[in-house]
Amino acid sequence: MGRYIETFSGGMIDPLDPKPEDIHLSDIIHALSNICRFTGHTRKFYSVAQHSIIVAQAFPKNDMLRLQALLHDASEAYICDVASPVKPRLPGYAEIEEKLMQTIANRFSVPWPFDPVIMKADFRALLTERRDLMPGNEPPWGPMVVEPFEDIITPLSPEDARIAYGTALGNRLVALGMLDQAMVGVV
Repeated sequence: MGRYIETFSGGMIDPLDPKPEDIHLSDIIHALSNICRFTGHTRKFYSVAQHSIIVAQAFPKNDMLRLQALLHDASEAYICDVASPVKPRLPGYAEIEEKLMQTIANRFSVPWPFDPVIMKADFRALLTERRDLMPGNEPPWGPMVVEPFEDIITPLSPEDARIAYGTALGNRLVALGMLDQAMVGVV
């Protein structure tokens, strides 16, 4: 065991001390397409990759915001997701996640921290997911200051999510002139 995890690409990364050269687009694409949102409690499998695509769709005319939205949960490729009620109660988790996100942003030459509008779109996606994918209970989330997105979510399989997410990331990187084949690896 030790401090390193092996990734889909065959690389190794220390999630507590990540280096930009250890971050690979293919690892992020693969992992996020296989990680289910809501700790797996959706009616059908629904990936973090598809969630990220939905967040990115809030910014149709801004390639950098779309890229930030597509990468906003990229740390979960290396440390998974933790349920929202638990996350703030785990000492050190926020710092680990922050360091990973900063490393990921640096790897892909994306400004860090991400624009605050990403979190608003992320919350709208959360409300949309609750409406479309959860069993129907109304959790005590308090008053909502934003509305869900209008479109109904149709969950993608992990394979379809991998293709859609990889394509969306590739398109944004190409549009921004940032695509480096060494970053892509095996999609």
